Amino acid sequence: MSGPAGLRAFLDERCAARGDAVFLWFRGQTWSYADLAAITDGAASAFCRLGLVRGDRVALLMPNGPEAVFTWLALAKLGAVTAPIHSQLTAPEVGAALSRLEPRALVVDETLSDRVSATPPGLRTIGPELQEILSSRDPLTGVDAPAPEDPADILMTSGTTGRPKGVVQSHRTFVLTGEAFAHWLGLTPEDRLFTCLPLSHVNARAYSTMGALASGGSLALEDRFSASRFWGWLADSAATQCNTIGAMLQIMLKAPPGAADRAHRVRLVYNAPALGQEAHLAFERRFGVRLVIGYGLSESTFGFVHPLQGERRLDSMGRLRSHPDQRFGNEARLVAEGRDVGPGQIGEIWLRNPATFSGYFRDEEATREVLTADGWLRTGDLARRDTGGWHTFVGRDKEIIRRRGENIAPAEVEAALESHPSVKEAAVVGAPSALGEEEVAAFVVLAPGANATEEELRAHAAARLAPFKVPSIWRFIDELPRTPTRRVARHLLRTQGG
Repeated sequence: MSGPAGLRAFLDERCAARGDAVFLWFRGQTWSYADLAAITDGAASAFCRLGLVRGDRVALLMPNGPEAVFTWLALAKLGAVTAPIHSQLTAPEVGAALSRLEPRALVVDETLSDRVSATPPGLRTIGPELQEILSSRDPLTGVDAPAPEDPADILMTSGTTGRPKGVVQSHRTFVLTGEAFAHWLGLTPEDRLFTCLPLSHVNARAYSTMGALASGGSLALEDRFSASRFWGWLADSAATQCNTIGAMLQIMLKAPPGAADRAHRVRLVYNAPALGQEAHLAFERRFGVRLVIGYGLSESTFGFVHPLQGERRLDSMGRLRSHPDQRFGNEARLVAEGRDVGPGQIGEIWLRNPATFSGYFRDEEATREVLTADGWLRTGDLARRDTGGWHTFVGRDKEIIRRRGENIAPAEVEAALESHPSVKEAAVVGAPSALGEEEVAAFVVLAPGANATEEELRAHAAARLAPFKVPSIWRFIDELPRTPTRRVARHLLRTQGG
């Protein structure tokens, strides 16, 4: 086990060990570990000739694909701090991100050049010349390797509150997370990890890409999620593992069964959050996979995970994750009103581990709100723990609905609604009430061809939930608003809740 290291040392060791083995698969084309070494060394050398140096911030506006992977890792070898921008953002959103980040350079894919309508003064834009940069095979010499504690990435949060922040993560976090992810899932050099999650997000970068490197396996990419094409992509790429988030699994469960459901080699699907026992088992039976639930976040990639062996508690998000090297421990607390709570009680998740971010970019106040002086991260997520160490997600502290003196977790109500065969997906938020506190507002997307009524869904919910949890406000909509990382944009729904 290499332990904490900079990404350059980690990549060099992995490439030397795996040589001609396949590292990357993309739409039928493959690149080996030897290709990875040559391309990233050459590109890092080319970026150096353009004047980029260790510590420079470089924004990336690129869709998922080989260019995005090689550009990111080449800049990491150079010691530049990459700031990926989601490829689906609009031109005003891209402009706002660039204004916040104030990067030295922007690498933009030619297909996305129309998203860059205005750039800050002094920003160097690298576009058409990128292919030439990635074609360079010059050795990387005369450039010091970045240290483990150096910043590697600034990852923009999804902005569910409407105020995205830049999460600064180190080289150490990416190396440790890759090693730990491979350990949690028992990955080997024979595994191929598929992701269609955006490479601007921590999941695809730290879990899928770094997990593939750490295990000596390979990575398969697609640009974005498609329920109708998902299992075909997995079959074509010969993937054995894939990562999913949010409503992706519920959408696939609601889709009509087809021949592609089991025409693949996937054995493990990693997902967050938990689906609930009924849907969890239904997904495993239909698609012939083992579904592993985990919990982590941009600010700390460690957290909880379902163990591969032994007892399974499918409604939970698992037990504490561990790195295979016990020097890199992981601790958790549940805290309410300034004190630790016991088994069965709800508290905010606090985490402390070496894969925790160093702070929010240029936002000391926000950093102080979540990072304590002794290294604990206050996640803002609520959970309860049983005596066996299993943690069950309750909800976001700021998303909890307070109605008639009771606390209601939106996830619980959403699960009840989504168990109805006519419901494709649902989101629940608090809405202002004339009586004080809040009312429960449900936003429902019906499955294609379904025509369930409010009365039918209210009765369905009432049979599964306490009366105070049953929504009093109902909205039927065509699509839930989402953030760039596919989380439900609840702050937008709250403006429609009344």
